[in-house]
Amino acid sequence: MFNLKHILWTFFKRSLALSFNPSEVIVRCVISLRKDFVKISVILFVLSTVIVLPWSGHEGLTYYIVKDIVPDEMVTITPYNYQENRVYNLSKLVLEDVCGQDTISAWEGAILPPNPPPEDGKVPAWQILTVYSSEPDWGMDQGIDFPPYVKLVKNITKMDLNTTAVHRHSKWSILGLEFFEADKSFYYFHDMAKEAFKRGDRYWGYRFLARALHYIEDLSQPYHNKPADVGEIIKALWNGSIRTMMENAHYAYDRFLAYLIYSGDAETISTIENAKPVFVESEWHLVQKVRKIALDYFTIVHEEIKRLFGEKLYKKVGTVSFIDEYRKMEECNQLDTLKKHTLSILSRVSSLLKGYLISFLFKVGEN
Repeated sequence: MFNLKHILWTFFKRSLALSFNPSEVIVRCVISLRKDFVKISVILFVLSTVIVLPWSGHEGLTYYIVKDIVPDEMVTITPYNYQENRVYNLSKLVLEDVCGQDTISAWEGAILPPNPPPEDGKVPAWQILTVYSSEPDWGMDQGIDFPPYVKLVKNITKMDLNTTAVHRHSKWSILGLEFFEADKSFYYFHDMAKEAFKRGDRYWGYRFLARALHYIEDLSQPYHNKPADVGEIIKALWNGSIRTMMENAHYAYDRFLAYLIYSGDAETISTIENAKPVFVESEWHLVQKVRKIALDYFTIVHEEIKRLFGEKLYKKVGTVSFIDEYRKMEECNQLDTLKKHTLSILSRVSSLLKGYLISFLFKVGEN
């Protein structure tokens, strides 16, 4: 992938074609090497910070998006019977139905979406989408199917990546380069849902659709599209405290959505519920629009998270209770700016996802 001999030979041949100029060869080689150094540096950074950081609150977000869109009827639970070309962590893959079970991770007193047990082997369509919108975070993507560039540096650095799923849940844009494949994950389960509905298997149609919603919701989170400012990324290559700050900033904002929804914040819930459907030309256009929203808000969200938490972001990952911190901040009216921009993201993304669901369900004969 990064072959110095190949780079030198390529530019040497180009120089001959342009009339031989040794200084030009050297300049071109230096430029190319700098580009490859950036690629390698970014990959090393990625692998030095890979942890599982879900966009918390998938179930709540999905519930308020879908509850007035999907058909209000019961769906018969059916067994899994599909041949897939996607690799899973089989030790954590769940294929049986778990509706009605305690699958949502939240704090005591959190206001969670309804999750009744099945009745006569049937569950509502909205419940399938709600419960299984978090399924990809249960471990099925962890430690497998890495892209070639990740495998390369993994082999060089001997890093243990068995607990990460960042490559399937993010699509990072850094210095004009793109890393990871959350978009491909979304497309994959969109297609699997179509296949299931085509078979007449409504249960797995909705369950695969729930997984698709998970990945497109991940792409609406700014930190799933860009891990930090370029300067911070470069510093993080040799500065562990910067890496810690970045991981905590990501986790802090992940928890903010859960805090708003599961605290029962009326403004947040009404923002999602009242979002009007917006329709786009294709799934590709949906991904581009959702990612653009997330990237447009990255800088202001990142700066606000750093302002709110300050030195707490440099503490060991997992030692700061961000939910408790948000409670304190809300009592002091410190969350207004972060909440305003988060609600703007939620409103625009909810509109796009409602449009997507209405269009998809109509095409497969569900609406």
